[in-house]
Amino acid sequence: MGSASRRMIGVLGLGMFGLGLAVGGFGAYVSELVERGVDPATAGLGSTLFLLGQLSIVLPVDSLSRRWSIRSVTAVGLLLGVVGTVLGGVLRVPVHLGSRLLLGAANGIVFLLVIKYAGLRVDGGSVARVQGLLGALFTLGLAVGIATTPSAVAAVGPLVPAALASVPILCSGALVLSLQPVTTRPAVRLSSYLDPFRTAHGIALGLANAASYGLLIVAITWYTDIVGTVPALPVTLVLSGFAVATFAGRTGSGWLTVVTSERGAVGGSLLFLAAALALVAVGLRVDAAPLLVVALVLTGFGFGLPFGPLFSLAFARAGSDAGVLLVGMTALGNAAALAYPWLVGWLLGVTDGYVVGFAVMSLSVLAVTALWQRAVDAP
Repeated sequence: MGSASRRMIGVLGLGMFGLGLAVGGFGAYVSELVERGVDPATAGLGSTLFLLGQLSIVLPVDSLSRRWSIRSVTAVGLLLGVVGTVLGGVLRVPVHLGSRLLLGAANGIVFLLVIKYAGLRVDGGSVARVQGLLGALFTLGLAVGIATTPSAVAAVGPLVPAALASVPILCSGALVLSLQPVTTRPAVRLSSYLDPFRTAHGIALGLANAASYGLLIVAITWYTDIVGTVPALPVTLVLSGFAVATFAGRTGSGWLTVVTSERGAVGGSLLFLAAALALVAVGLRVDAAPLLVVALVLTGFGFGLPFGPLFSLAFARAGSDAGVLLVGMTALGNAAALAYPWLVGWLLGVTDGYVVGFAVMSLSVLAVTALWQRAVDAP
């Protein structure tokens, strides 16, 4: 790997890490809102708006990146990420919810264009490795945010951690225009973006993305509050275990294809995730702290493991223009997961607990797994 490629990873990876750091802190701010008397459904709505921001932006951004410089559009996304991250530390409900919508749009812009830029900039044999490394840096930021933000908010309040999380995003945005330019793909018809929704395997890829990434956003929204309600559990230690497991699952997910096919790796990972989410519901229902800790950590592996084989399979099926399929996967994945952050919060208010919410999530992943097994090899 040449010095230009390493610099690209450094600059873009810094932004991905910062965005992961910001997203990983969601749970701490939601818990703070609930403690201040905000209805749980309203507090959880921020993560729904985050997913909506990603859903709404990916198609216009891919279209813009075919007409304008990818680096310029990425810089705009990083700037939006800075604003959204800083405003996320303001715990006035309208401002906070607006910040989550803005951060979701920023995350959608940056993730899509970083993956595209790497695919156009790096030699074919190294593309998957570089894209995986950039994705892993987002996950590393996510892990650090999950593990450290609750204690940071408790120590210094919400604004300082939010401002600190914005620093790597700002640095990346300041440097991204200095990267080497790439030749963009030609513009495509609007109808081309509907292609992933016209096939069973395209729908299955999108729903699998919803189960692994979309529900991960739900988990990090509520895990801080869940752990905080069990006095026997050390919050930082448990969240660190979940965060490390998520990072390990994502970075090690490619190894699954050594022992099985990409199709089998995704299906098996989703089944594992469904079982882990069910175990969380059981641990909460029987009030067994050790079981709950194990279950929460196992969900970290479950959310991480599908990542590598899922996107590898997607790009293998994408043909010459992976951007169109990536837009479809992201849009469908975010749309399918859209209601869950709010739903879990609403069920918390109705049932005074998380058991039903996590049971619903487990059954949803199980349904996606069944669809995956039947549909992914369909024409």
